Amino acid sequence: MDSKCLFTRFAALALALVANADPARGAGSNANPDFTHRAAFVDSHPDLHWRWQGVADYDRKRYGEAMTAFRRAARYADKPSQAMIAQMFWNGDGVKADRVMAYVWADLAAERGYPEFIATREKFWRELSADEQRAAIAAGQAVFDEYGDGVAKPREEGALRLARIGVTGSRTGHVGTLSVQQQVRYYEFNNTDGALYYAPKLWQPEQYWQWQDRVWTQPPEGKVEVGPIQNPPEH
Repeated sequence: MDSKCLFTRFAALALALVANADPARGAGSNANPDFTHRAAFVDSHPDLHWRWQGVADYDRKRYGEAMTAFRRAARYADKPSQAMIAQMFWNGDGVKADRVMAYVWADLAAERGYPEFIATREKFWRELSADEQRAAIAAGQAVFDEYGDGVAKPREEGALRLARIGVTGSRTGHVGTLSVQQQVRYYEFNNTDGALYYAPKLWQPEQYWQWQDRVWTQPPEGKVEVGPIQNPPEH
């Protein structure tokens, strides 16, 4: 999977996030199906926040900044960002081309068995020399120790819990009659039903990871037209 294909999948993932939020549940004056694109929501999900920042920087050809953002997302178990890092090392986008590290990051991105990322990993492996393969095996453990799901998922889960508690004030995550207000423009705000905004699949770790797995193992069917990459959500 090349960088252009990954951009297409980023867009598909954003659409899937809105669809999985089930806007019909919040039908009425408080319904706001676009809330997942607002800064308050994205900033509470560091994997999404840094991925979108990385995509925007990469699209502007600010590759050094993109690599920094993707690495930050990668620390929060974001597999698409890990896959982008692999591609950047392979292509030499803003960094010295490094086939060994490209494979290591591709192997990490494939950790959950997502078919597209496995295909990339296997393609890279076949193109490595025997010496490069040995070097990749030796280098891989250090990257997994910092970015593998065993340590990265808990970082994301902690951020989600803190964000939810900070807004609801409930350690159990009880929402009650909460309405979430998000800034759209300087003097414009939208309200979203708290039950919709804090749907378990968007915040509770087990369901959040299951949602990610569905998106990346079951790509949307049909033809999707994807326009230019947009800037990250503004505050």
